[in-house]
Order: sequence, then structure tokens, then C-alpha cells
Amino acid sequence: MSIIRYTDPDKATPEDISRLRAYEMNASRRYFALADCNNFFVSCERLFRPDLKNRPVIVLSNNDGCVISRSNEAKQIGIPMGIPLFKIKHLVSRYGIAVFSSNFSLYLDMSNRVFSKLCEYAVNIERYSIDESFMDLTGLGKTINRHDYCLDIRHAVTHDVGIPVCVGGASTKTLAKIANHCAKKGILPGGVMTIDTDDERLFALKQTPLDDIWGIGRALNEKFSRDYGIRTAYDLSLMDPEKVKKRFSITVANIIRELNGISCITLEDEPRPKKQIMWSRTFGHHIVDLSELRQIVADFIAKAAEKLREDGQYAGLISIFIQTNLASRVDRRYAKQATARLSVKTCDTTELMSAGLKVLEKIFIPGYLYYKAGVILEDLSPLRESQSDMFDTPCESEELRQKREKLQHAVDSLNRKQHNTVFLAAQGIYAHGQVSKQERRSPSYTTSWKDLPKVK
Repeated sequence: MSIIRYTDPDKATPEDISRLRAYEMNASRRYFALADCNNFFVSCERLFRPDLKNRPVIVLSNNDGCVISRSNEAKQIGIPMGIPLFKIKHLVSRYGIAVFSSNFSLYLDMSNRVFSKLCEYAVNIERYSIDESFMDLTGLGKTINRHDYCLDIRHAVTHDVGIPVCVGGASTKTLAKIANHCAKKGILPGGVMTIDTDDERLFALKQTPLDDIWGIGRALNEKFSRDYGIRTAYDLSLMDPEKVKKRFSITVANIIRELNGISCITLEDEPRPKKQIMWSRTFGHHIVDLSELRQIVADFIAKAAEKLREDGQYAGLISIFIQTNLASRVDRRYAKQATARLSVKTCDTTELMSAGLKVLEKIFIPGYLYYKAGVILEDLSPLRESQSDMFDTPCESEELRQKREKLQHAVDSLNRKQHNTVFLAAQGIYAHGQVSKQERRSPSYTTSWKDLPKVK
């Protein structure tokens, strides 16, 4: 039994007509736009370095390891995403590529500025990632031309913030993502593509490879290609969602419906509570001493606890992992992770640190060259769902927790104004320095007074 709905798109059947009417009906009800910053990390670096215009630029991951952002010029040279820096040093020298360490304080601040500008154009907006946001533009079609409105959004962000963006608009979030993909690829000029008719939808779907569809991972891509001969978003849109639901999942079925203009994925204007919080880094040098590793892990726990409080949640589990360089052919390899369950769910840094450092001591083995460590907070729940230990004295326990919460919030407030103004002694020198190697880090132009650009 085939799961292809029909094979000849030129011959309209009653089902085809029904599909077209469903698309037109949904298109008139809902409309989404996706604004996606172009080569975001590179664009942030170029904003304060106009001399980098038209020059190939790359940004590296923590510890200056791999390429995580590339300018168009670097892409044209053939530098792939994720390649280690040492493998392309000859290209860096040959083409004069500008190389930057990641500067996430700068990137996050610029992301906030882009988001603030987008909020001027939509009431309901979902911050999907650091460089992407979905906007609900439902209702604009009656009074305002949607394509012109998306052009205005692109111009405002590019002109007022200085970060170039592309905008895609359509009746579903999946189609808006595809429209944005087409705009980025330059299939249509102007950096904006809107899908307002069924012909435009079919055109965009035929330009989109299967592996570029939002929600289609590598495993699904290989299975669809191998078993059904599907290569593009258009091919996938011809599949029967009900039969796909039985053989795969409702998620894939909804993707097919979205490709046909039926909105199934709603706008999340409030972020979902995180299921876990992780803070990990590779080191700029090998660690062999437990006391030094304790300081690093303690600092990681403090950072994770701060994010936990920012989300208004409690953690019931804390996991610590450490490992050597598993890619090394010379050093001995070791990797270990262990977990501790907390008697009371907490967001208190001291409680988390006490439990986490005990876990570290259990898994640490002397004699290894440690290369990476991390902290994972799990079993998260909102603050109001936390429960006291049955052996606690209720009044004393509640009073103590309230005092600790006030203290932690005061510390967080101070540290937001100036990074690591207050920290625990267990964090040691790593509360002030970089654990990872960042030899090419640019100044924090927008978040540090000392790094403000100076006019001479």
C-alpha cells in the first residue's frame, strides 16, 4: 500500500482541489514570519569591524576548536561547518581569513537588540534561537501587503541594529522556515520571500531539499530517500499524513500538513520550561590536579545554578562528568559520569555545589590528563512544586530557604551588573578567568565599559 497521495500533479483530482481549498482557507486565517540573522556570529564581529567587509571571516567554538560560523566568503573558499581550526590553517594563511574566538556576551546582547526591534512589528513573537524568531502576522493581509511588511522588518533590523537578516512568510511555521531558506539562498532577490499563493508554495517546496525541512533529521531523510525516493519538500508534501502517522509519528504527519498550508505548530510566545540545564567546557590546558578540577567544576555548578534560578526552577538531580581527550592517540583515555539525587529540590548554589563536588571526588582518578568537564541539572520543576524533606522542621526549613533565596537573588543581581562580582571561595581563580582558550576573542563592545570603541 503506497503512502503517496497522488503521482501526477498536473491532473487535478477532487482530493487535489480539496487540498488547495484547505491551503487557501488556512492561509487567510494564520500567517507567520521567520526572521533569521545571516551568519549571525560573523555579523556581530563585522558590525564593529567595517574593515572586515568582503573579507572571509570565521568564528570558533569554545577553546578555539572548531568553526561554528562562517561568512559567505569563507563558505565560497570551501570551509565546512564544524571543521577543526588546525585542519584549515593553510587556508587561513592563504586567503587572509579573519579568525575570532566566540564572544557570547556580545552575541547575546546583539540578539536581544534584534529581538527588541522585531517586537515593534509583532505582538506575538517566539524567540526560537539566538538568531531566529517567529512572528505571528495574522490579519495583516486584509490591510497591509505582507511582502512589503516583511521587507520593512528586514530593513529595520539591518538598518537600526546593523545585523543583516532574511525574512520568510507563510501560513505555517514550516512553510515560513522554507520561505526563509529560499530567501537566504538568493532564489528570489531582496532577502525576503513570502508564500501567499499555492503556486508560490509549490515553487518553494520544489527548491527545498528534504534534509533542509524543519524537523526532518538525518535518519528520516535517509529512510524517505531510500524507501520512497523522496528528495524534496515537494515530494514529501504529496504523502498521505494519516498513513505517515501510522508508520512514523504524528510529528512527521504534522510536517506534511504544514507543507500543505495547514497550520499545526503553534507559536510559543512563552518558552517551554527546560528539562535539564547543562554547563560544560573543554579546557585550554590539561588538568591533572583534583584541587584545580574542583575549582573549575565549582564554577560550572555556580553558572548552572544561576541559570536554574533565572528559569524559576528547582533541580532534584545533579550529574558531573569528566573526560580526557578521547580523540587523542597518545594520552590514556577516561570518561566518567555520576549522579546524585538531592534530598530536597533546590536552586541554592551552596547545596548544589556540596552535592556536585562529592560526586566529582568519587569519579576522579589521578594520573589522567583531563580535557573536559560538565554539570547537568535534571528533574527540574517550577519553584511552587518544590517540597520540603519530611525530616525538616517545617518552620525553620521554610524560614532558612526564604533567607537563602533572598541572598541568591541579591548575588544574581550584583553579578548581572558586573560579571562575578560575588562568588564562592570554592570557585577560586576560575570565577575570574576563562577556563577555555580564547586567544582571538574580540572586545565586548556593548556589555563592558572598558571595551567601548574609542574615537581617536
